[in-house]
Amino acid sequence: MRTVLMLVAVSSGACGSGTTEGATCTTPDAVECASTTRVLACQGGKWNGFACPSCTGGKCDWKGAANGAACPRVAETYGTCILDGRLVGCYWSTIVDAGLFVETSCPGCVAGKSIEELGRCSSGRCTCQ
Repeated sequence: MRTVLMLVAVSSGACGSGTTEGATCTTPDAVECASTTRVLACQGGKWNGFACPSCTGGKCDWKGAANGAACPRVAETYGTCILDGRLVGCYWSTIVDAGLFVETSCPGCVAGKSIEELGRCSSGRCTCQ
């Protein structure tokens, strides 16, 4: 009887565990798609939800992220050129432990390309310069 109860507890706890907004998580910056337009990111020990233009296969494609939208820490180095010379990128503040997509000037930006696609990333950091 104890074995049966233990199996039920383990299997019910494992099914979908950690994949709902607000649930506890243990792998910082892990991401999972909650839907095709919502991504969950593990921050501060819990799953936090963020709007995502296109989420598939456990990964968010941030192209099309809206200026002013909240962004997870894992998107901090991401930026998309919305126009030649203009970028919408995720800026993370360690002071408030939150991030926003912000539109900025970006010399060399080519409309429709990410700064990663333009070869502007090195050692996990991306820049406009």
